[in-house]
Amino acid sequence: MKILFVQGTEKISGGERIALDIANNLRNDFESVFFLPQKPTEEALGFYKEFNPHYPKKIGFREVIKELINVINLIKPDIIHAQGTRAAFFIKLAYLVRSKKERFIYTLHGIHFIHKTFPFNRLFLIFERLTNKLADTLICVGEDDFNLAKKLRLIKEEKLILIKNGIDFKKFESIEKGFLREKFNIKNEIIITTACRLHYQKDVETLIRSINLLRNYPLIFFIVGDGPERKKLEILTKNFGLENKVKFLGFQKEVEKILADSDIFVLSTKWEGLPLVILEALALKKPVIGSAVGGVKELIKDNLNGFLFQLGSEKELAQKIRILIGDENLRKKFGENGFNLIKENYNLQEMINGYSKHYENSSSK
Repeated sequence: MKILFVQGTEKISGGERIALDIANNLRNDFESVFFLPQKPTEEALGFYKEFNPHYPKKIGFREVIKELINVINLIKPDIIHAQGTRAAFFIKLAYLVRSKKERFIYTLHGIHFIHKTFPFNRLFLIFERLTNKLADTLICVGEDDFNLAKKLRLIKEEKLILIKNGIDFKKFESIEKGFLREKFNIKNEIIITTACRLHYQKDVETLIRSINLLRNYPLIFFIVGDGPERKKLEILTKNFGLENKVKFLGFQKEVEKILADSDIFVLSTKWEGLPLVILEALALKKPVIGSAVGGVKELIKDNLNGFLFQLGSEKELAQKIRILIGDENLRKKFGENGFNLIKENYNLQEMINGYSKHYENSSSK
């Protein structure tokens, strides 16, 4: 069986990593091909055949759709699998001008359009409802999105399924600690990290503002990731005089090494599907503080394995960080609780089994 994965971005982030995990773990059962916006690194895709149309900056949407149709006709996939709304948009447009329709699976990694302003959020909802009729299945990666998709009636209920994101716990068992402390000569300071795309959605500004309220505490804050808001956030850091407290690390290939050295992980996002980075922090037995939104609430149980705070409240976030800075035993307790919470329900093999079973069922219809 041949599966064409259509990606919505050149970045190897959450949804893209899920697709790679699926392809890697099912390579003996399925042939995987990737249709990508831009050329990824060779090591990111490994042995997979890829098609690289360079959209949307280098060519227009019309050319992208034409290229996608050419790829579909060339490789003749049994299943086309979209990772995210943007990728699904291109498949939908291609399907509207093609007579032959392969099985179309659409995985949602967060329902982003509801956070747009009126009337755009309403228009996107109408568009999704109408065009999702082209999809054979809509997959949600977390319970919050699954329930929301059902409430919004994004697709017929019998076409809506839940396959939770999962991670490989073995990957985190042998990670050596000390990378950050050695590189930055950190002695006794508490290491706080966040790892995300520096985008409006992730609200890293609130996190920096909370660090400013804690400027007299023995801490150092690392921001892992890149994106359109980086310059703005660097200026904010400079204006607060926090250059010695806040470090921008940019994109890092081995984020787990940084997480392993962290004492506290924070994600101050405005909305989220089911964040892999929180799963990874929990797998490393780190206490997590997250905004009380979407899939973050599914993974973080307040006062059990971390803290939740009201979205956008730097004062409440600073208060939660302050508690963990001063209580090493609580940090350890939260870390152990978090690991135990996710090890059964969010493991990679369960996720892979879910997709494998669904591919088999889809191909037999």
